[in-house]
Amino acid sequence: MKKWLSVFFILTTISLSAQEKIYAPSLTAPANGAINQIVNVLLDWNPVASAVKYQVHLDTAPSFSNPQSSVAVYSAWQSSLLFFNTEYSWRVRAIDAASDTSAWSSVRTFTVVSKPTLSTPYDSSVVVPVSPAMKWLSMSGVIGYQAQFDSVNTFDSPFLKSEFFIGTVVMRTQDNYFGDQYFWRVRGINNSDTSDWSEIRNFYTRDTIAIVSPSNGLTNVHPVDSIKIKSIFGATGYQFAFDDDAGFSSPYYFDWDSTAFHIIGGDTIARGAMDTIPFGAQYWKVRLYNNVDTCLWSSVRTITTVSKVNMLTPADADTNVLVTTNFSWDAIRGAKFYSLEYDTIASFSSPMKVSLNVTSNSYDPPTNLLSRTDYFWRVRCATESDTTSAWDEYNFTTYFGVGVEESSNASWSVYPNPTNGVFYLTIDASSSARIEILNVLGDVVMAKSGLSNGSNMISIDNLNNGIYMMRLVIDGTTCTSRIIKK
Repeated sequence: MKKWLSVFFILTTISLSAQEKIYAPSLTAPANGAINQIVNVLLDWNPVASAVKYQVHLDTAPSFSNPQSSVAVYSAWQSSLLFFNTEYSWRVRAIDAASDTSAWSSVRTFTVVSKPTLSTPYDSSVVVPVSPAMKWLSMSGVIGYQAQFDSVNTFDSPFLKSEFFIGTVVMRTQDNYFGDQYFWRVRGINNSDTSDWSEIRNFYTRDTIAIVSPSNGLTNVHPVDSIKIKSIFGATGYQFAFDDDAGFSSPYYFDWDSTAFHIIGGDTIARGAMDTIPFGAQYWKVRLYNNVDTCLWSSVRTITTVSKVNMLTPADADTNVLVTTNFSWDAIRGAKFYSLEYDTIASFSSPMKVSLNVTSNSYDPPTNLLSRTDYFWRVRCATESDTTSAWDEYNFTTYFGVGVEESSNASWSVYPNPTNGVFYLTIDASSSARIEILNVLGDVVMAKSGLSNGSNMISIDNLNNGIYMMRLVIDGTTCTSRIIKK
């Protein structure tokens, strides 16, 4: 009986010991045979009850002959500084509070990524900016990247540009040629290894420029109206050519640097004024340049600028123009000045001809025009580069009086002028004199007869402030003057 009880006790102890055994962990990630894993891949497994820590083996040999052995307190372990393009084997076992260990888990393998993955530009792209941005996908666990850019796929030409980047995944190069083929590649680097080079991609930089506006054949364009073009990122300047010959035998050029344009987006629309382009019908084209090259000319377009100044006042053939009138016309955008001429004969050749340059689009003569006199006037516009060759010639007739006759022996004067409401008219050697005050519409608003020689006080105190015409008739001779009331 005692023998049987001893056997029973031993079997029970063995059974209880078997129930308290710590089990081997079950691996979860990465999946067995996984590829393209990062160099600091996280190894993960299901937690084991009663385990207080885990032992991890990681080795390049499946026999674990020389493993990296680490202890983790959680059911995951972060590797580091793994070799690129290398297959690793790993396994885990659990350890309980009594330092008892489980059996090893099953063995899994994974392979570390061999090289970076390129993003943009896509391989064989043909419309890449002349200053391209070459991008690749970020790699966890690396300290930086080496990127190479060259005009040959062997990366050994004098043009080679090789740079090291930390914290960025983009390489941008300057001073490349328009319309040329280029090659680029990248590799990752950490403290223990360097990856393989990525695939080699190639692309062609853009060599042509597209015009967005103005539309072909547009008319009535002002010399500094805007244009929009499909710009090329990396261009440092813009050159325009204008000519009245489609073959551009004698072109007019002007250039802008890139600051003259308002860039909308990186390689999209550039917009700016067309400078002072010549007047009339023109053929035009544009090209871009940088420090080493110039792109092809755009397609040729036609454009017609305003041909002449649009004159406003005095209107053509007007017969009731005040002698105090001013000259006005529509402004032309880009004008440097306007050449104004007015004369009393149509050939603009009399001694009374007035010719001057005006910077605004109106002119107020400093003295009154002659009364009841035919006048002729014209205006041309001048820019930095050209002058309108066509113009209209308007004529008009002034309204007030017939002027001072040469035979008149009378003399007169007015003071003060401007006046606050009262002025004095002094007449000498007249037998009869009368005065009329007219508003700008030609209406007589005050009249006085029987003026005497000497000083005559004239009151216009009841009139509104403004400019009035004084018509003075002395011994049958009519004289005119401007009176200003303030």
